[in-house]
Amino acid sequence: MLLAGALVGTAVALGVTAGRRRHPVLADALLALNERVGATSLPLPQKSWHRALLPTLRRLPVAVPDSDLELLGISRDRFLIEAAASAAMLAVAGPALAGVLALVGTGLPMVIPGGFTVVGLLVGWTGQSRRVMTRADDARIQLRSALVAYLQQVGLLRRGGAGVSTALTVPGTLLADSWAMRRLRDELELAQMAGEMPWEGLRRFGERVEVDELADLSAIAAAAGHDGATVVGTLLARAESLSDELLADEHTDANRASGQMSTPGALQVFLIAAWVLFPAGAALLGSV
Repeated sequence: MLLAGALVGTAVALGVTAGRRRHPVLADALLALNERVGATSLPLPQKSWHRALLPTLRRLPVAVPDSDLELLGISRDRFLIEAAASAAMLAVAGPALAGVLALVGTGLPMVIPGGFTVVGLLVGWTGQSRRVMTRADDARIQLRSALVAYLQQVGLLRRGGAGVSTALTVPGTLLADSWAMRRLRDELELAQMAGEMPWEGLRRFGERVEVDELADLSAIAAAAGHDGATVVGTLLARAESLSDELLADEHTDANRASGQMSTPGALQVFLIAAWVLFPAGAALLGSV
C-alpha cells in the first residue's frame, strides 16, 4: 500500500509539473534566434533534475564520439539524459525483484536484486551508446547515397553554365525530400549567412561529421571557384566512384549477413536430426 501510494503521488506530481507553463531563459531564447548556430549547439531545456544530474553524468565514460551526435542532431547533454533514463528504466528490475521476493518470502539474499540493478544500469547506459552509434553509421550511409545525387546535380548545373556557388546551393533546395539534402542545404545557408563561400560550409560540415566525401567535394569546388577550373567531369566521376563504393559496401554486408545466417540454419538441422534420431536411439539402447 505504501509503494502504491508513493507511485500515485509521484505520478500526480509529474503531471502537475508537466502542465505548468515556464518562462524561457533569455540567454537560451537569444541563442535559438542566432542563425549562425547549428541545431545541435542549442542547449537542452534545463530542468531542476537536469541541472542536478548533468554535472555527474558528464564525468561518466561515454563511447559515443561528438561526430555521431553532430550527424544525428543530438546534443551531448540530451544524449546523457536519454542514456540515464534508459539505465534507470532497466535498473528498476532490481527493486521490483526485491519487492517480489519480500512478498513471496523466499529468503533469497538481497545481493541478487542488487546485481540485477547494477546489470540494468550498465546495460541501459551502454545500450544507448550502441544505439546512437548504429544510427550514426546508418545516417552516414544515407548521407553518402544522397551525395551521389547531389554531385550529379552540381555537375549538370555546372555544365549548363551555372556558377560554382549557384551549382552548390540549388540542388539542396530542389532535392529537399530527404534529411541529408536538407542538412546540406542548412549548412550551405549557414555559410552564406556567415559571409563564407559554400565550399567552406561543406568542408566544415564534413569535418564535424567525419564524412571524407564532403571534404573532397569542397576541394573540387574551391579549385573551381579560385582558379576557374572545369570540374564537370571530375564531379561526375566522383559521383560514379562513390556510387561504386556504396554498392561494394552493400555487397560486403549482404555476404556477411548470408554467412551469419548459415550458422542458425546448421544448428536447426542438427536439432531436427537429434529430435528424429533420439527415439530410435533410445529404443535401440533399451533393447540391448
